Amino acid sequence: MATNQNYYDILGVKRDASDDDIKRAFRKLAAKYHPDAGGDEQKFKEVSEAYTTLSDPKKRREYDQMLMFGGIPGADFGGSGGRGRYSYTTNVGGDWSDIFNNMRGGDGGFGGFDFSSIFGGAAGARAANRPTKGSDLTMSVDVSAEEAFRGATRKATYRVPSTGEEQTLTIKIPAGAVDGGKLRYRGRGEYGTNGGDRGDLVITTHVAEHPVFKRDGADVRMELPLSIYEATLGATVDVPTPDGTEVRLKVPAGTQDGKTFRFRDLGAPNVKRKGSRGALFVTVRVKVPTMLSKKERDALAALRDADTRDYREEVMRYGARR
Repeated sequence: MATNQNYYDILGVKRDASDDDIKRAFRKLAAKYHPDAGGDEQKFKEVSEAYTTLSDPKKRREYDQMLMFGGIPGADFGGSGGRGRYSYTTNVGGDWSDIFNNMRGGDGGFGGFDFSSIFGGAAGARAANRPTKGSDLTMSVDVSAEEAFRGATRKATYRVPSTGEEQTLTIKIPAGAVDGGKLRYRGRGEYGTNGGDRGDLVITTHVAEHPVFKRDGADVRMELPLSIYEATLGATVDVPTPDGTEVRLKVPAGTQDGKTFRFRDLGAPNVKRKGSRGALFVTVRVKVPTMLSKKERDALAALRDADTRDYREEVMRYGARR
């Protein structure tokens, strides 16, 4: 700025200008010189610095006192100084790039001044007219356990909030779908504005519980009941699998309750790794009969009396130490 200009000159107001006069002058000049509106950034800095000082009562009072002594605070905006010049620095809380960013974000930057009121027809208008993608829409679909294992399709109808129109699509539920899984259909959500893309439709799958199989991702777990005779003597049992086939399990003699057998690639399809499947885990549950015939009771009693094994040896040893 010229060396004989002060902040009042820059804003084009008198020294006794009211706060409203200063604010109106700044609004007019800021709209003219703001960089986002294609104006002169250096002039905008000068106008902004002048407003920062004159809009603050304390800073304005100090500034006026300096003017009374013949100085020109703000001359050269902190330039090299020299005869007849006085450097007056105003701290606005950061460098200019920070201030511009704050102003664009609506943070004010100059004593709470709202720049959005100035640039509603310039930079604000450009921002308002930018293409904006529509929001995502969500819905859920109930799936049986069998459908989740093998995959299925569903016809779904939903309503677009902004237009009220109903739209229909075919949902493809992948084999191996899990409870709470997400299916995303791009471009089937809410409409965008100003030519922006449509949002997506996000569908959550709710998979029903199976009476036998329990899912653990792609792995499947089940419990296999065995009689005490099968567990003791050993047995061969046909075990169902999630895909509807059976696998033969050879139970060794003396198998204990809780023993788990693993079958690779007989679980559910892995939706994250196409072409692969999880494992099937079969846990043995030994069932003790609650009702016995006299013949069975007598036979079991004879076996018990003839059994000389000490099944509680470890327990009793621990008790003896105490």
